[in-house]
Amino acid sequence: MASKLIVVVGATGSQGSAVISYVQSHEPTWSIRGLTRNVSSEASKALASKGVDMVAANSNDLASLQSAFKNANYIYAYTDFGSIMGDCMGRFAKGEVSAPIGLEANKIEQQHGRNIADAAAGVPELERLVFSYQASVETLSKGKYTKSYHFEAKASIAKYMLAHEGLRGKVSLCQLGVFNTNAVKLPDFFGIRKQADGTALWSPPLAADTLLPWIDIEADLGSYVTALIAAPHAPIEVLCVSEWLTGVQWLELWSKHTGITARYEASDGIHKAVESTGIMEQMSQTMRFMDEFGMKVQEPGVLMPEDLAKEGVAVQQTKVAEYIAREDWSSIVG
Repeated sequence: MASKLIVVVGATGSQGSAVISYVQSHEPTWSIRGLTRNVSSEASKALASKGVDMVAANSNDLASLQSAFKNANYIYAYTDFGSIMGDCMGRFAKGEVSAPIGLEANKIEQQHGRNIADAAAGVPELERLVFSYQASVETLSKGKYTKSYHFEAKASIAKYMLAHEGLRGKVSLCQLGVFNTNAVKLPDFFGIRKQADGTALWSPPLAADTLLPWIDIEADLGSYVTALIAAPHAPIEVLCVSEWLTGVQWLELWSKHTGITARYEASDGIHKAVESTGIMEQMSQTMRFMDEFGMKVQEPGVLMPEDLAKEGVAVQQTKVAEYIAREDWSSIVG
């Protein structure tokens, strides 16, 4: 049987590299093409050394995507809110963008997503496009929270893809939960901090009893993506979860592993912040939505992981304790 080709957008990022690693381990007959803005980066070179065909492409450049998607059987794609927002912050500092800058980032991110969809639709060999999205906070909150611009961008892209005539029956969606790695990679916003007395404090902007869908990107994202590819039909929309836990439960596992006494105190910093870009209000509304409505509230048709068995596929769900055990906590515990 001829080898299948999967193209991974954002191959050097946490999502893309996780999907590539999983495919190499579980689908060894597939060929992998990784897309990145800079094929000369160390991360790109590392993937190339493992047999990944690394190609320069940018989601803001439709022609580059059309070239990079050629002959693809499967595509995994996501849009990078973080880098887009970073660019908008730089433009805001120069007076080129007005507040809230999330609105400008939303427009740019939507265009990136439409470029991905339009380029994918022109690939005759395409069988499945799996897109990483988020649900509309405005819709699920019944209009109460309207400024979660990054969630709204991804929700709009998902709708565009599902309605695209050239992608009919080819698109499935994975809605990612809260990344376990936030505790390490977002130290100012989500980090655990060692205290002078040797204890630790975790103060993310979420209530202690909010039940959250934690996702182990490194271990489990590839399993969800390949399951959606293997499913006999599309579209399928699934909330990608490794384990549901409150922040307090998560921290108890961390404390048990590290041996460090830790306490959870929800921060209200972003809810009270006064700043000129509008970013804090954007993040505050997103967090308040999670506290008030929870992420088990979904639009009709969105599946939970256990529902995938009815579609004839199964996914891997790695326990948070397993993630904590393999993570490097030296930046926190010393």
